[in-house]
Amino acid sequence: MHIRWLQTFVIAAKYENYRLASEKLFIAQPTVTVHIQHLEEALGCKLFKKNGRNISLTESGKHFLPYAQQILDSYNGGLESLSNWQQGYERKLTIAVSPLIAASILSYVIKAFMKEHPHIEVGIQVAESNEISSLVYEQKADLGISRMSAIHPGLECKALYKDPIIAVSAHDGGDSETSPPIELKELLRNDVLLTHNHPLYWDDLISRIRMIEPAVRTMSVTQVNVTKRFIEEGIGFSFLPQSTVKRELLEGRILEVHAGMLELPVAYTYLIQKETTEEMERFITFINQYHFGS
Repeated sequence: MHIRWLQTFVIAAKYENYRLASEKLFIAQPTVTVHIQHLEEALGCKLFKKNGRNISLTESGKHFLPYAQQILDSYNGGLESLSNWQQGYERKLTIAVSPLIAASILSYVIKAFMKEHPHIEVGIQVAESNEISSLVYEQKADLGISRMSAIHPGLECKALYKDPIIAVSAHDGGDSETSPPIELKELLRNDVLLTHNHPLYWDDLISRIRMIEPAVRTMSVTQVNVTKRFIEEGIGFSFLPQSTVKRELLEGRILEVHAGMLELPVAYTYLIQKETTEEMERFITFINQYHFGS
């Protein structure tokens, strides 16, 4: 029995069509048929039945499919482990992070950590903050760095840093030293407020804002990177964690707006873990050296 036969079987079962399977595997369609025939001969049973131009699994095929997938997973895992060993890696650390954290603070931390610990292979799994606790709890990730605290019992969760929320708007084109400051009340009255780019603070913040300007127009934009782009294009303004807009502020692409009497929240980033290993401890010690918030 060949691995290629199993690969062809799993892909054919997924797409239920030999032509699509051949396209996904980059092999000729007759080759797909030959692989399936060889596998059926080796197993002594039919794996597929024809359904017009398509195919579907027989009861034998349904029974064998999870075992074929398990064999392929083990084979691919072995190849990956061997490759890592040949590259000098001795341990692996998988970190689940939110898209915002992955795109902002994490890149230079990971680069520095890998330089200091070349024998630890680092894997990054990008997931939404509300999914990260589950990934750590189910041990699909060793550590989680999330904008939300842990939702599962049995997980250790601590605040890694706090991040002030600031109001930001598009650059008005004038000289920041001589132009009059942008007034938040003016933005609330005339511009669109881009909301819900953070999973926690928006509902309470909007309630406070509506006490100042009940008729404020809003647009929900659930990704910080998209929100920043919209602000640069003059579509609206928003309230974002300070660490996420440091570069744009320094480069003058957006402007900070004084919040006046509006009380702004603080966002937190959390480190989540279920158990402790040596490589986890090394990474936690390393990342605690950094001070991301103001």
